Amino acid sequence: MNLWHQFLSSYFGFNKQQRNGLFVLVILILTLFVLRLSLSHFIKPEPLLIADFSNIQFPESNSSFTYNDTSKTKRNNPSSGTLFVFNPNTVTKEQLLKLGFKDKTANIFLNYRNKGGHFNKKEDVKKVYGISESFYTKLEPFILLENDAKKIPSQNSTGPVASVAPTTAVRSKTKLELNSADSLQLLELRGIGPAFTKRILKYRSLLGGFVSVNQLSEVYGMEDELFQSLKNEVSINPSLARKIDLNNENFKELNKHPYLSYEDMKAIFNYRRKNGPINSLEQVKEIISDETAYNKLLPYLDIKQ
Repeated sequence: MNLWHQFLSSYFGFNKQQRNGLFVLVILILTLFVLRLSLSHFIKPEPLLIADFSNIQFPESNSSFTYNDTSKTKRNNPSSGTLFVFNPNTVTKEQLLKLGFKDKTANIFLNYRNKGGHFNKKEDVKKVYGISESFYTKLEPFILLENDAKKIPSQNSTGPVASVAPTTAVRSKTKLELNSADSLQLLELRGIGPAFTKRILKYRSLLGGFVSVNQLSEVYGMEDELFQSLKNEVSINPSLARKIDLNNENFKELNKHPYLSYEDMKAIFNYRRKNGPINSLEQVKEIISDETAYNKLLPYLDIKQ
């Protein structure tokens, strides 16, 4: 027994100073443990605002009409998708899915065509079960039928094209309204091929519509020389542009607008969370720190309670 007591004393014994130190250490550990458990009851974390910014790549090749949106996961529903010029009489299932068709709707579309159905005009696309009016509105500018394609003069052609003569004559007197123009009409503009057509339509969609001809110069790859030649051939009807309701739009929708930065969107949503609905445009001016950004955004703003 004495040997066992001697063994324990030699290796596990503490003098008075060591016992006091050990006691203080245990008290400190217990205090930190209790503090860690109770911390979450006193401090509430601020809600996180997460944005998914798009990295849009615009291919130069005229043979590819597809937008590469690599930063977003494309979901198979009509609210998303990659818009490109397509012929409904020849489009494949894979292309329909890229356009944003649901798998079931794409099968119905192809079954209609396989059974002898033919799309003679753009509106015929709406006959396919599962295509809503809003989805058709997004697709309509990108639909190109055989008869329409024949009216586009070849860039390599040196001779006159009789089928486009009446359109050219009218275009010389009437400017093309950009907010209502479809892909075929844009292709008739001098210097605008398929690549610029899809860029203009894409940028128009992101903005919600043009409010000034000068916005055409903001389209990716638009050089000043081309813009100067186009600005006298086009017009803008600002009433066709979609307004942004800052009190009801969700973060994802606001995130798409080119004139709203992440910091501005965060400030708007934090203001709404703390103070309730925005009541006036003057409040928006105080929220958005950059006056230039505010002035560009102003024509799109709408305040609803």
